[in-house]
Amino acid sequence: MNDNPLEFECNLLVSKLHSNTTKIGSEDMGRLKKFLHKLFFEKYDQFAEELGYPDWNIALENTFGIYEMEGDTWYHATQLPDKKWAVWNDDEAEPPYAFEVFSSWDEAIRKLRKLFEESGLPENHWRPEGFDEGEDAFLKEPDREKMW
Repeated sequence: MNDNPLEFECNLLVSKLHSNTTKIGSEDMGRLKKFLHKLFFEKYDQFAEELGYPDWNIALENTFGIYEMEGDTWYHATQLPDKKWAVWNDDEAEPPYAFEVFSSWDEAIRKLRKLFEESGLPENHWRPEGFDEGEDAFLKEPDREKMW
């Protein structure tokens, strides 16, 4: 017997998919959905918990992309439940990602701009989310209504 329950579920579902005589029922679909969620989102939920949120969806609602790095990765700022800001990037293969906490938006956005300038990326990579085009990201916090 396999000691890893996730691997066991995967093998069971794969064997059912390959079987011509067994149809996948709603119970199996529920197990498959749970398996896929665990496979793809468990580490994101873990990262969200480190940020102080119960799950990734809620953390994402409070996260703003600030600038794009090479290879379609981004630096982000996440407003934490205590109103502080976490700065992090998704350059690592998978979460949980390292992050740095700042007491204010002003501190967070200034750190992000410093990192951006040090990166040598072209200016068109600086695209703070939560602002209208041309709006100054240093004057106020981002607006959730202006998220992409």
